[in-house]
Amino acid sequence: MNELKITLLGPSAVGKTSLLTSMYEQFKRISFQANIQLIPEAESNAILKKRLKELKSLAESFKVQPGAGIPGSSEVRSFIFDLAEQDKKPFLRLNFYDYPGGFISDKASPNEKKFVRELMNDAAAVVIAIDTPALMMSKGKFNEYVNKPKQITAMFKEAYKDIQEPRLVIFAPVKCEMEMRKGDRAAKQLLERIKKEYADLLNFLSSPTLNSQVAIAITPVQTLGCVVCTMIEEPRKDYLPTFGFRKISRDAQYNPQDNDQPLRYLLRFLLKIYNEKRTHKFLQVVMNWMGLDAHIKNALIQFSKGCKISGGFAVLQGKELL
Repeated sequence: MNELKITLLGPSAVGKTSLLTSMYEQFKRISFQANIQLIPEAESNAILKKRLKELKSLAESFKVQPGAGIPGSSEVRSFIFDLAEQDKKPFLRLNFYDYPGGFISDKASPNEKKFVRELMNDAAAVVIAIDTPALMMSKGKFNEYVNKPKQITAMFKEAYKDIQEPRLVIFAPVKCEMEMRKGDRAAKQLLERIKKEYADLLNFLSSPTLNSQVAIAITPVQTLGCVVCTMIEEPRKDYLPTFGFRKISRDAQYNPQDNDQPLRYLLRFLLKIYNEKRTHKFLQVVMNWMGLDAHIKNALIQFSKGCKISGGFAVLQGKELL
């Protein structure tokens, strides 16, 4: 089985597991278009099923405090999905790595920092999950405490300082239902806020040594699709605010939107590498699974064509890599 690694970045409780859950659920609904399926490994499937049950049973209104994960946790989780033609053996494994929020803090141990650096070096893509309410509400004054852009930038500067081969970096603002429902103006404001709050990271990735090697995409994902963030409670002591959510209607059901986009961009990135025969340590994997039947390759090409580039979605850099 050929395997590709994808690194998930984001603090505890920002919504990375919910993102993967909704990504899988939405993929099941649209995959028939390309005649391919995404099959979770048994342990991953158990976690996703549990999380899906929680997401579908949300109350009409509820509160969330992102970033308030279990202190001192050292558990590294791997979510494994296999890609396969319908009713056929898998041809590609996607391994999404998630690790504790403490790994992206100033207090991280040397071994934890080394682990993250090596994982980012091995990954074809990095998905940065961004808590949208923390980014947008109260003029973003809690963004640093919740989303930790400075720590994430420092991690990239260490992990990407010597790369010589293409990478894909995806900024995925989650829980962005409010902004996306308001229309293009609000979606544009979301894009501009990401550019502002992550300016140091974007400047680093666009430096002369990296701008031809790194593709950057912004893909907002409506993790639940049925709720909006309506209020914020100021923190009392830990600098972590609490956000209040409510359903868009009393009978609104779990309905994630655009959670397929990170996967579409990843496949589009890999297809481009293959077609241009670039020197790349992932190329052998790509070439191996590209030895498949033509109709499977065509199905993957059709699926990757569904990448959105407007209405809040954008490619900031590396169009030639996508």
